[in-house]
Amino acid sequence: MDIELTSQVEDAERVEWRRDQVVRAAVERFAVNGYHGTTIKEIAETAGVSPGLIYSYVKDKEELLLLVFMTIFKKYQEEIPKQLEGVQDPLQRFCAAVRAYCESVGGNIGATVVGYQESNSLNRERRKIVKALELETNELIAGPVRECVKAGYFRSVNVDLFTFRVVLFAHGWALKHWHFRDIITLHGYIEEGLDQFLHALLTPFGWQHWYALIGGNEASPPQRAAGKRRAKPRKKK
Repeated sequence: MDIELTSQVEDAERVEWRRDQVVRAAVERFAVNGYHGTTIKEIAETAGVSPGLIYSYVKDKEELLLLVFMTIFKKYQEEIPKQLEGVQDPLQRFCAAVRAYCESVGGNIGATVVGYQESNSLNRERRKIVKALELETNELIAGPVRECVKAGYFRSVNVDLFTFRVVLFAHGWALKHWHFRDIITLHGYIEEGLDQFLHALLTPFGWQHWYALIGGNEASPPQRAAGKRRAKPRKKK
């Protein structure tokens, strides 16, 4: 999706580098004070640049918030296809797509949380852009789901609804990271989710295919115990 942003700088590589620097600073400030409680001056101080320089790369603070969203979706749209390269089997593609999505969220926790908190701060036209980017990204999950249904590995399902459930699961790691980080690793969180998704959707034929993929071991697809953290010992009073 082509989106035009304001920039007084023509060097494409410099624009990308500087915008990345400013976005990281904006996410940091928005996470602390919220979008409305943050000024361009504060973002500039965090980025180590002048407010005037920021205005060379974005029109205003709202366009900077849009840039935060664009950066999030760009990350998804780079990382998921990368993990699907060379993977032909529909069931393996589904698992790889879910893992890639969750791992991308895990690497962008602050931006994901800010995205949920501040989406309504965008005007109507910019919210349309964000919605279009989300649907475009969701197709990276929906595609493998359709392939699994067509191959007979998944039962018939509302693909759009199920895809949003996968997306909400991935985002849940960021939104509740304050809790999950103490009880399970990101890897364990992903495998627990895949276990639930596959048990909900696999047909008998799908299970046969899964067992063939994992070498005939008729265990549950991902291991439920994987990635669980040990409870921290309590201090004696």
